[in-house]
Amino acid sequence: MTVTPPPPDAAPGAPREPVAVWDWPVRVVHWSMVLLFVLLVISGLRGGDALQWHMRFGQALLALVLFRVLWGFVGSRNARFRAFVRGPRAAARYVRSRVRRTPEIHATHNPIGGWMVIALLVAMLVQIGTGLFTNDDILWDGPLAKHVSKETSDALASFHRRFAWVVVTLAALHVLAVVAYLTVFRENLAKAMVDGMKSLPADLADPSAASASSVKAMVLLAACGIAVWFVLHRLA
Repeated sequence: MTVTPPPPDAAPGAPREPVAVWDWPVRVVHWSMVLLFVLLVISGLRGGDALQWHMRFGQALLALVLFRVLWGFVGSRNARFRAFVRGPRAAARYVRSRVRRTPEIHATHNPIGGWMVIALLVAMLVQIGTGLFTNDDILWDGPLAKHVSKETSDALASFHRRFAWVVVTLAALHVLAVVAYLTVFRENLAKAMVDGMKSLPADLADPSAASASSVKAMVLLAACGIAVWFVLHRLA
């Protein structure tokens, strides 16, 4: 199997041109996850009857997170984790380049942003996973709560409530970073996640790296949704 190396980094100051960097599945799933995350926070804080919707939103988010994880291995070159997940040395080098005001240019996520993506995906999987086993002691039980003892379910419910603030903190840091890049560095990362385009030096301009099979994406997304529904509502 041939392994494609991460896209090269370009020196600052090189002439730039607009180029496609994010495929449509990455962008659609990204903003769908944002919407579901907001709905989950609101419904979780409201409690009561809203918890029924909270569970539905969580299961939908689980399908999207599973898709993004799988797409990180089989999606377009830029969508794959190996395109933007770098080691600690690369992350430290990027931070130094920012401090020196000669920032490295990356076609996809920079090394810090790449690790934030991983942190958010892992945190959401942990949060959703524990939520499947929780109960509210009144009306609602998670779809897998019956497979564990009441004591275990209560412990997971307590963890779920506390860990929610870890996930919210990570999301807030992500948003603050996007705002900082826009206001301080004049880099509109949010726009790139809307239209898929980024201004890059010619040596990084490879539109084919954002090319993705729509059929493969839709089949994989449908498979993730069906798998979540089947496991939680047929096998549970």
